[in-house]
Amino acid sequence: MGDTSGMIVLQEDCGTWPAQHLAFMVGESEIEQAAQQLRNNGVVVEGPILHDWIPARSVYFEDPDGHALELCAVIPEAV
Repeated sequence: MGDTSGMIVLQEDCGTWPAQHLAFMVGESEIEQAAQQLRNNGVVVEGPILHDWIPARSVYFEDPDGHALELCAVIPEAV
């Protein structure tokens, strides 16, 4: 697996745009902590949900503008 580090810069645009779904990869060891931190800050979070077909676990929530956000943690396959 390649380097997954990086940075995203978001800029406010007061125009009218359709809601989007944005997914961000996190480490498997970080998914539970990320979900809990969101909940601790009053964010309604669904998950973690196991996706057997990937395999991965995801948590879903919305940003203040109603965009669907996903944190996705790929589960390394057992060898």
